[in-house]
Amino acid sequence: MRLGKPEWVFLLFTSLLFFSLGAHLKKTEKPLYSDHVEEVTNVSDTSFYPFFRSELEKLWNQVVKDGFSGTILVVHQNNVLFEQYHTRKYRYIKDTVSPNSRFEIASISKQFTAVAILQLYERGLLDLNDTVQKFIPDFPYKGITIHSLLCHRSGLPNYIYFLAATQKDSQHPISNDSLLAIWEIRQPAAYFPPNRRFKYSNTGYVLLASIVEKVSKLPFEEYLRKNIFEPLGMFNTDILIAGRNDSIPRRITGYSQYWRNAREDYLNGCYGDKGITSTAKDLVKWDQALYDSVILSPKTLELAFKPHGNPKNLKHNYGYGWRIYYGDDYPVYYHTGWWQGFKTLLVRFSNHKITVVVLKHTINGRIPKVDDFYRILRKSFLPSVYNPEDVLDTLPADSEDDENHIES
Repeated sequence: MRLGKPEWVFLLFTSLLFFSLGAHLKKTEKPLYSDHVEEVTNVSDTSFYPFFRSELEKLWNQVVKDGFSGTILVVHQNNVLFEQYHTRKYRYIKDTVSPNSRFEIASISKQFTAVAILQLYERGLLDLNDTVQKFIPDFPYKGITIHSLLCHRSGLPNYIYFLAATQKDSQHPISNDSLLAIWEIRQPAAYFPPNRRFKYSNTGYVLLASIVEKVSKLPFEEYLRKNIFEPLGMFNTDILIAGRNDSIPRRITGYSQYWRNAREDYLNGCYGDKGITSTAKDLVKWDQALYDSVILSPKTLELAFKPHGNPKNLKHNYGYGWRIYYGDDYPVYYHTGWWQGFKTLLVRFSNHKITVVVLKHTINGRIPKVDDFYRILRKSFLPSVYNPEDVLDTLPADSEDDENHIES
């Protein structure tokens, strides 16, 4: 049939109408799809669990093969991703590592001291710019603030090394008070004037624990118990203070390089920088509870995770009781510990709410590093950009000299 002019006009108009409508639908298709994808990605994704676990299993098998004796616990938003305990078979080791074993966590203790100070700051009982003399009037070093103690910028010499070189009596425990008396009498030379630069020093955290006692009018162990351990349900955590709190149940033994029982040391009377004993599960409670504002407001806690130690352009830094590594994707907060045969690691991947706890009770044998877990996490979450050749070097170059690692 031959179409007349009106039919051609109608057909052309209809074609143009459908063409325009199709083009419009095509244009709207992408935004609608993007909105849908955005909504889905807001849902918690646990698809990485199987791969993440398999990679952790490989790491575990390797460290056990290399002599590891202790535990590794990894948790994501209170879901246990990985939990293993191993006791190295050796004639000197008498303990059996179990979920209830309490380890000396060494310098990880600094996190608890820092939070205790921040609690008192939040309650208006002290200021971070207060000097030590406000609380300890006879302290001989001027211009040192609470802030500079928290982030290791005080310039104070490390008491562990100073006493190891000068103290003749190693039979009687040194307490915080007796250490202060020694400092006032001998006045060892400072490393540098306050706030000049970062230098890791355990002395600052001993002073901070003494300040907590002065302000709260409570023994340090009692303050921690009432204000941190009990509110968080950390009933398998306490602080060992020689002469004051010697009896810790289920406390596992630490072994030095030559397989000596490294339990007793005259420096066990000093606290704030070390001394807390805990289980892997209690440490997970600690880290995960910090997201819930149970013992500290988010605004105050942010101070602990700000870079205060080194210049801000460095990848490695220090907050208040936490080391900071700025990776390619997000900051990683962590701390290591080393004391009396124990080597420890606590890592907080805050972007994913993942906590890693590693507790080891022998100097011999390999302990995983932050790098190991950071690589596994990147490989699990970002497989498209993961490069197995990456060398992250997350620990500072002088980390071996940073922790309390003089053996008894």
